[in-house]
Amino acid sequence: MTYIRANGTALSLEMKGRGEPVLLLADIGEDLTSWTFQLAPLASCHFVLALDNRGSGRSDCPAGPYTIGTMAQDAISLMDAVGVDKAHVVGHGMGGLIAQAMAARRPGRIKGLITICTPVRPTDEQKVIYREWVEAGEKGRDPRAISELMTPWVFSPRFLEDERWREHVIKGRARRYGWTCWNGVRRQFEAMLQHDVTDDSGRISCPSLAIWGKDDRLVPPAAAREMAELRGARAVQLEGGHMLPLESLRSLVREEMAFMAGIDG
Repeated sequence: MTYIRANGTALSLEMKGRGEPVLLLADIGEDLTSWTFQLAPLASCHFVLALDNRGSGRSDCPAGPYTIGTMAQDAISLMDAVGVDKAHVVGHGMGGLIAQAMAARRPGRIKGLITICTPVRPTDEQKVIYREWVEAGEKGRDPRAISELMTPWVFSPRFLEDERWREHVIKGRARRYGWTCWNGVRRQFEAMLQHDVTDDSGRISCPSLAIWGKDDRLVPPAAAREMAELRGARAVQLEGGHMLPLESLRSLVREEMAFMAGIDG
């Protein structure tokens, strides 16, 4: 784990491997551990940076408000600090919005753009469940109860069908919710609600890939497909729910690696 001050904020990141740089940006309220199982395969031929967005994980949780543009500048400033001129950027959920903003506003810095389970705008499901999730955390609700609320929304029924495995997943996420900065999650949520993705989509010139899960309850296939169509991205649907980086690891990595390998220059 490394800490770097970028764009006026102390950001936590993990770096692994050598080769073409790849920057991984997590979803709302998630941290870089959501990429844990991708790090080794991606680092086999890439220099991988996994970032905790401001307000998440071990990064600072500065006073708000946050915007997607501010978090995009955090990531660009981080690249500057690490000495990375150009990178593939992979964003999950909210991280996909940040990645798209980076590609639109600093096109010379982005070689390829991959968004995972990212809608053009927050879905009705996200608005309802994220608001309930944030309020539960801010009111000090038991982390186990918060995990029981969120787990069925972010994983597919098939992934959770084994009761012992489901219990393992709930306990694991409950441990992380125990030290989540809920003020930071609220500011991230507000940034998502205020962001207009159409302001950026027309300015994206780099190769682009949109991936989504067939059984995603938060970002149903139609919502994620709209994002792909908006920016003319290659579109891929995988088996799984919203947490594809954990649930459909092999298929996701295979798609990411093939896409990045196919980009010239």
